[in-house]
Amino acid sequence: MKSMFTDFLLCGGVLGAIIAAALAVVGLVLSPWVKMVFGDYYVIVNVLVFMFTYGVISGLVLQLMLKLRPLPRGEFTMDSPVFTYWKLLTVVHMLAQEVMTPFTSVFTKPLIVRLFGAKVGSNVALGGTIGEPFMVTIGDGAVLGFGSVIAGSVIADGKISLGDIRIGSGATLGVYSVAMGGIDVGDNAKVIGGSMVIPGSKIPAGEIWRGNPARKWSAIGAPAKASEPAA
Repeated sequence: MKSMFTDFLLCGGVLGAIIAAALAVVGLVLSPWVKMVFGDYYVIVNVLVFMFTYGVISGLVLQLMLKLRPLPRGEFTMDSPVFTYWKLLTVVHMLAQEVMTPFTSVFTKPLIVRLFGAKVGSNVALGGTIGEPFMVTIGDGAVLGFGSVIAGSVIADGKISLGDIRIGSGATLGVYSVAMGGIDVGDNAKVIGGSMVIPGSKIPAGEIWRGNPARKWSAIGAPAKASEPAA
């Protein structure tokens, strides 16, 4: 992935503005209260408060940017303004995600990915990594197994492909499975652990897919294929 001077200017400007806003909120609004409550430990607490504030402001800025200028879907060259815009969104998200690590747990992760634009239903288990959450929709009761990866982008042959990721209600992505670039996993479908779902795949509701590349193996409630062991 090549970077140009424009990228550094854009990213530096946006990140600088977010940092300045977070410092202003903490220094002018929150710090006096922190000092009053925590006394001599206020400096340590202030660092955590700044990190949390930075993450929240980053999420709000990211959503505002996408509202003012939605990210197009499709295939684009690395010289395209869309690619430059995607890099800016990605840098804002990834840095904020790292800063929010102390506040990220199995219980808070759905809230944090929502902050960065993901549409997440209720009773969702997120054990994996979500790239470009602003391109992701996860239905009620879905499960992303430990080590799984979903992302809306694929970079290959000097081009980037951008496509929405939808994980249907009750669907499961097994541990260490990967789904990138325009994937639609239907309601109650299941991707067996370690599988690679290729870009553009559409898994119908109730089907079980496995393999690299992943393909239909069975359906929920149907007997497993005789040639392969049951999952």
